[in-house]
Amino acid sequence: MAHTEPGTPRKGQFESLSREERKSLTHGDFWIPEDEREVYKLALVALNEAGIPYIVTGAYAIYEYTGIYRATTDLDLFAEPRFIVPAMRVLRDVGFTTRLEQPHWLAKAKMGDLFVDLIFGMGNGLAMVDEDWYRYSTPAILAAHPVRVAPAEELIWHRLFIYERHRQDMADIAHLILCTGNRLDWRRLVDKSGEHWPLLLAQLQMYTYIYPESGDRIPRWVLRELLGRATEEMNRPRSGERVTRGTMVSRFSFAIDVNEWGLRDLREEMIRGAEQLPIVREIAHSGVWDERSEMTEDYRRRLAAGEVGGSEPVYHSTEEAAPAE
Repeated sequence: MAHTEPGTPRKGQFESLSREERKSLTHGDFWIPEDEREVYKLALVALNEAGIPYIVTGAYAIYEYTGIYRATTDLDLFAEPRFIVPAMRVLRDVGFTTRLEQPHWLAKAKMGDLFVDLIFGMGNGLAMVDEDWYRYSTPAILAAHPVRVAPAEELIWHRLFIYERHRQDMADIAHLILCTGNRLDWRRLVDKSGEHWPLLLAQLQMYTYIYPESGDRIPRWVLRELLGRATEEMNRPRSGERVTRGTMVSRFSFAIDVNEWGLRDLREEMIRGAEQLPIVREIAHSGVWDERSEMTEDYRRRLAAGEVGGSEPVYHSTEEAAPAE
């Protein structure tokens, strides 16, 4: 019998799937192609042997909690910002090409067409990866090697802000609640949502629509508390300020609000705040990078010109800082 990749639709089940649709197709078979497995194994072994703390997220973390798998072309790892330069040094030493993609949150380690994403912050600038990701993580095995998987609470919280037209994580959140809701630390999740609690409430209401007979996964006090906040929010006076938080969840869908309608962009303000952090400066200045994106080079130019506020970085790395070009 010819080999069929797990999750491949049966004839007639789905017709003419686009690339994006195929990537979104969920199934229960966990399968990593051999070439990808070897690259990921190399990265995991190197990081483990060096004692670099990291957390597995992405499709593999979702599978660990739900048994649901989607095809993926990369390995997503989260780490605190202070571990990014040491991690990249380790990966470069075993043959990866290192690239700083976005200075406030995303680095990549590439090997051929495959890559490992090392994520140390939020793309919208809201927060950096903190020790809670590791403290509340759970042990697992990936590519035959021990790893720690991101906490379900953090996975849900992080996905509240991913709502692009081409990629949104509502289904992941619903599946995580269905499969782990009875053991979630709901107090911690509500508190972590902070002022962005309307996003959590919206996803909980979506969950009750999707699974109308499985509402027991969400404690009643959670909905009562958030609905109470919603009532207060509905009744508060409005300032009339022209401002949008739309770009916090979808950079592209709400671009018109900022670029053409002139609304204040809270996402841009968050990112500018993140760029001022000493650790972000330190990461950008490190000599560990083989490649830097144009966005990173622009950030370095602005740093050199004194256009980024905040204090100067304190270098803890043994890597020689690379001069701004």
